[in-house]
Amino acid sequence: MGTPTGPPAPRDNTVDHLFGHVVADPYRWLEDASSERTARWLRFQEERFHTAVRDRGERADWHRLLDSLAGTGAVNPPVRRGDRCFFEDLRPGREHPVLYVAGPGAEVRALVDPERLDPSGRTVLGSWSVSPDGGLLACQLSSDGLEEPALHVLDTQTGTLVEGPVDRTRGPAPVWVPGRSGHDGYYYVRRLPPTEVPAGMPSGQGGLHRRVHWHAVGTDPDTDPVVFGDDANPSAAYGLSVSGDGRWLTVSVRRGSRPGNRLWLADLTAGPPHAPEFRPVAGGAGADSALEVGADGVARVLTGSGADGRRLCAFDPADPGAEWTEVIGERPGAVLQAAVALDGAGGRPLLLALWSRDACAELTLHERESGRLTGTVPLPGLGTVFRMTARPGAGGEVWFSYTDYATPQRVLRFDARDGAVTPWQVPGRDEQTYDEGRLPGVRTAHVEYSSTDSAAVTMALVVPDDVTDDELVGDTAPRRPRPVLMRGYGGFGVQARPYCAPEVLAWVRSGGVFAEPQIRGGGERGEQWHRAGCRDAKQQSIDDFHAAATWLIDRGWTTPRQLALTGTSNGGLLVGAAAVQRPELYAAVNCAAALLDMVRYERFGLGRAWAHEYGSASVPEELDWLLAYSPYHNVREGVRYPALLFSAFDNDTRVDPLHSRKMCAVVQHAATNPADVVLRRENLGHGARSQSSAIGYAADVLAFLGSVTGLKPVRP
Repeated sequence: MGTPTGPPAPRDNTVDHLFGHVVADPYRWLEDASSERTARWLRFQEERFHTAVRDRGERADWHRLLDSLAGTGAVNPPVRRGDRCFFEDLRPGREHPVLYVAGPGAEVRALVDPERLDPSGRTVLGSWSVSPDGGLLACQLSSDGLEEPALHVLDTQTGTLVEGPVDRTRGPAPVWVPGRSGHDGYYYVRRLPPTEVPAGMPSGQGGLHRRVHWHAVGTDPDTDPVVFGDDANPSAAYGLSVSGDGRWLTVSVRRGSRPGNRLWLADLTAGPPHAPEFRPVAGGAGADSALEVGADGVARVLTGSGADGRRLCAFDPADPGAEWTEVIGERPGAVLQAAVALDGAGGRPLLLALWSRDACAELTLHERESGRLTGTVPLPGLGTVFRMTARPGAGGEVWFSYTDYATPQRVLRFDARDGAVTPWQVPGRDEQTYDEGRLPGVRTAHVEYSSTDSAAVTMALVVPDDVTDDELVGDTAPRRPRPVLMRGYGGFGVQARPYCAPEVLAWVRSGGVFAEPQIRGGGERGEQWHRAGCRDAKQQSIDDFHAAATWLIDRGWTTPRQLALTGTSNGGLLVGAAAVQRPELYAAVNCAAALLDMVRYERFGLGRAWAHEYGSASVPEELDWLLAYSPYHNVREGVRYPALLFSAFDNDTRVDPLHSRKMCAVVQHAATNPADVVLRRENLGHGARSQSSAIGYAADVLAFLGSVTGLKPVRP
């Protein structure tokens, strides 16, 4: 690639002796981001990156193409409280979604505009919730990608700040309770101050522990009483919900990444809101469960207990110890994602159930009490449905977001009274700026291939529209191999759902093919599919990915010289391991925000919360699992590796960028092609970013991968 190699990074003789293993760590010094030694190394890596990526002429062409494809915007379903409607809308040309409020008339106002608050574009709106009467908004705002939001309360009529900011509030949105004794209030999650260390815990762990607090608007948040939480485990995370009538408070408790959570219920009419009496919900042990109490007073639990693909059960919230009654049972090959109560024709009580099958959405209608299937709801294609919202107290309408690989995110409205599915006309938006259909130039299909153990795995393909049906799903081999971009994740039960992404459209419109296999470790086929690709079975997830690459090559879609990989976070671990294990199979890899040193990952960021997904280096048997596939520890000298772009984010509080620094250094030392190994840095975090930052990142990635695989960007 013509990148200057320069002097190799110094190698230290650091060695750990762990349960009989001698584990070399020659680049541990790169864990210290503040040292001058690391700073010098990073300055040279910045020069290498500019030569390899930023100075390439086609990078500007990719940027123009991506910019043209990102102009459709995106909108989320409305949340209705009182006589007001609240919704987030990312309009063309804007950096961030804006939270709007529409009143009972035609007036639409921007309530929270991150760009107005911070013209630099580095402030992001996080979770938010609205009081039952629609008068107050609680919202989280964070800056510089740090994912450490502060909580603010605004008057929705005037937009003025009522109180806040309150720090250490990373977690779910607050849940409001109708005002009693003259005060509105809400329950929320807050971390302990860093200086407040629970008894018996090591110093420095104070800021890790969370508590659930009650807050009455107008009072000092530093005096808010704790209503739930203890010192038992710093990885405990809480979920909150309150029934629409304000009577029932639900708290869910999850410890790290281990499967299953616990549910607790409190009747808020039985005492003051600052001292709710919680009772454990029976059932669901060892499974993930989500509980809501409906307007009809019935508690409904979406649970994996007794069903690999989940089921919906019901019970009387006044008796949380009662046995659950199954309402909607498991469906073969599908995973139940959500259920919403609504009223059909003549006020008939119904449930709208959201399922996924091979990561694509299905909607079914059921009788609310018996669960009997009464019909299905048509969708525009094989895509993703998320964020279903309804009016408080049921009603006949449900709004939801829809997207697929070729359809920008849009909001659809389903009316159970007549069965109609129609686009939601976004208040204040010019109809012509809201794209309601598929974008031209691409086609999609799902195929099936066999993994290394003969298990069938589904893979999505997105191809240019000049590919014929016979090539795509028939017996005819593709006419010619093309550059293929394959994305993977395969962890934490996360599904590889279809969504419209400018980088995918840009790659395919330029003549390439995009592939996304639904490998084990994900949740596409339920919890067993997840468990078949984590912990001691993590290698199977990687093997599924290798098998997808082999199928694409054998089928004739691509060649090893044209096959590029991309993955982020756990997906970065996946593609990093793939590149190290089978370097001859891949041409180029973008490894972003990745865990790469699996022996020391628990020491940094949120790593200690993920031991149940990967295993812990403090357990002899689990250390063996980790060493077997840890990318940093399996780099071999004298090997030609794929061209590697390590994309690191300096403010990442989940996955510390030290993983990318160390991995970049060890591959540059060992590979026969060190000039092809590049580090990209950005002063952002793991999550949301501005539109211009996202486009700039995608332009860098496609310029790097395209230069290796031979793909040139098409004119916008």
